[in-house]
Amino acid sequence: MNAGGHSIIDSTDNGTRRIATIVRWQHPVAGVAFCLARLVVRPDSAPPVVVLSELAGNPDAAGITGDFGGAATAAAARLGSYADLSRAIWLAHHGEFSSYDAGGAPETLTEVSLTWTGNRYQCDLRDHRLLPVSETAAAQQALGLEPVPAVLSALGVNA
Repeated sequence: MNAGGHSIIDSTDNGTRRIATIVRWQHPVAGVAFCLARLVVRPDSAPPVVVLSELAGNPDAAGITGDFGGAATAAAARLGSYADLSRAIWLAHHGEFSSYDAGGAPETLTEVSLTWTGNRYQCDLRDHRLLPVSETAAAQQALGLEPVPAVLSALGVNA
């Protein structure tokens, strides 16, 4: 994967701000890992939403589900200056873009509850809640999430 440096997309539409970037972190099992990180800051008092999308360029062992706390810590370091992430909703995002052999599986969002330990986020699989397909589609529409390939292209990433 060519991540094109540290590109950030920052756009505002109807008062909603969306920031996107690639984040890298040291995965405890598989070395350096990366994902697409997107922050959605809405104009009302709704909490910010951080969506971390699993990308196929990672080895299978370096997935975000296996180290969501590490991925979230890296995302917070890159995106924390744009919003107060202490009350953020965190979502893991998977789909065709996550695996070389996804085989047409629908996109999924998993809400992840995180705990800040003072220097990093942590969680375990009991802190993950897979959203039903209909709730995933509604959330993607409400957040105005562009398709992952389009965002990667805009970031100059060859995945």
